[in-house]
Amino acid sequence: MDGFKESGTPISQSIVANIQLGLPATVSKLSSKMRFIDKIAPTLKESGVIRNIELINPLTINASGISATNRTSNAFGGILYVAGAVRQDVLIDDGSIYKTRQESIVDVDEIDDLDNQKKLKFIDIINVYKLLGDLMEDDEKPELVLVDVPILLEQQDVPISGRKDLEKVYKQCVDTIEEFWVKYKEKIYPFDDNGIKIASVGNKRFGAVIFALTQDKVKYVVDDIDRNIIKNMNGIIPKLQDVGVKRLLTGILVKRTRTAAYEISRINEEERNRLEPQSVGKYEMVGMHIKAGNTTPPMLVEILGSKEVWTTEMLDELASQIISLITFDQQKAMPLPLWYAKYALKPVEATNNGKNVILQYYKSQAREMLKNEELESIWKEDLDVFEE
Repeated sequence: MDGFKESGTPISQSIVANIQLGLPATVSKLSSKMRFIDKIAPTLKESGVIRNIELINPLTINASGISATNRTSNAFGGILYVAGAVRQDVLIDDGSIYKTRQESIVDVDEIDDLDNQKKLKFIDIINVYKLLGDLMEDDEKPELVLVDVPILLEQQDVPISGRKDLEKVYKQCVDTIEEFWVKYKEKIYPFDDNGIKIASVGNKRFGAVIFALTQDKVKYVVDDIDRNIIKNMNGIIPKLQDVGVKRLLTGILVKRTRTAAYEISRINEEERNRLEPQSVGKYEMVGMHIKAGNTTPPMLVEILGSKEVWTTEMLDELASQIISLITFDQQKAMPLPLWYAKYALKPVEATNNGKNVILQYYKSQAREMLKNEELESIWKEDLDVFEE
């Protein structure tokens, strides 16, 4: 360490210099993008792309939320997982919670680590559909059911041929979805005017409706839109590439609003007919973004059915029910039944020293059984009878 030390620029000085030099340019770009959003927002609202939603006050509704989660832990050269789903019923009468009920399902097992995230996605969907099936058999059914997993799979979810383990879980998921809709479709809104409303609530496909505002795709929009907006979009879409669709949507959606609804699989021709299973996907799926409060982020609502069965009035009513169930204006706010369901899943997610509690116990018990050769004794129990 006694050698010659060449002077240079410390990282701290570089950070300070770049902040001082870069800040004005960054602020200028952000200001330009915000001005663009402020300019286009009134046009989109006047054309019907953004719609105001009225709150239900006082709120009276029987609603359910079904949420799923999973956690993993590396073990025995593969992965141990715990996956759980909770259904939370909430009966709200005249603005007050009158009655609640909870059902749950938990799955603990091992899988290999190849495509494990896809497998767990399929397992979560399977668990949610199991709870949905139980709900449909109840004598007292809710008016609205909100889930936080996709209602249908997409073509991109189809496993690459040859991955047998993933194909097995995928097939089980597809079969579960198909069996549910074959059995209960005619009892679900809008296929039954008095049926249960089932909607998926998430935060994907930001701004998809913007790309439906073209001459050849506007026919897939459910709500009536002033066609003059389509002429303006030719000059707007190139600018969107700089602004960002997510930023635009966040800027134009204000408190208690929704976007125009659109048929999800038809606005992108490259993904046409991508809904799986195809026997259910043929009924199409409609999507719209909603925003409940000033700080509440936009949410995507997906429901089964095409523009032939959904109307603007029906979608406004659904949006009103969901927004009315979001009682807090916060970044992580969500509809009340879904929030309760997510909160009930805390034991599945519980950690100790950064490790999942359930999986640590499961791993220790599995290791102990392997060490004591208990499992081998159980497997051989019947064989020993014949050997005697």
